[in-house]
Amino acid sequence: MSNSSTRGQLLTIEGVRGRDLTSAARRLSRSQRTQDGAFSIWDASGIFYEIQGLDARHKPSQATLILLYAADLHFRLRWQILPALEEGKTVVAAPYVETAIAAGLASGLPRKWVTELFRFAPKPSASFWLEGSPVISGSPESGFLEFCGKTLHKDFFDKFSAHFAALRRRGKYELLDLK
Repeated sequence: MSNSSTRGQLLTIEGVRGRDLTSAARRLSRSQRTQDGAFSIWDASGIFYEIQGLDARHKPSQATLILLYAADLHFRLRWQILPALEEGKTVVAAPYVETAIAAGLASGLPRKWVTELFRFAPKPSASFWLEGSPVISGSPESGFLEFCGKTLHKDFFDKFSAHFAALRRRGKYELLDLK
């Protein structure tokens, strides 16, 4: 998918707490001072909703969850994000690519595999990091990391946050403050 024909602006928010990301996406969309704003949140396809009832012994591996996230993001791009961008709208996607990349890396997946998986996604105009701590729920209503939380190792969130700290130091992400 290419963003060469898009006229709108794609803004992304990454972070840990799903409910905070959804709220921040709404606020950032409104703060753009345009009525042409839109936002896209994870599990638009319903993939994670459908698998939420699996018992612990049937939970997908972290690699499978990252693949499912990629499928959901592809759905979001096809049906929400790209059409709005082509109409010239500003779209806030929360979360977007880096959440899945950071989750894959924190889980020990190879960097090349994870980054290649998401090369289909257009580059955002601006990217933001939202501070917060996870509330592990196992429910897709919360967020991707909270959904995956019960299957993650103890130092996962430290490694996940370290990925974004490194991106912020390199100027790739700004800390989001909508106060």
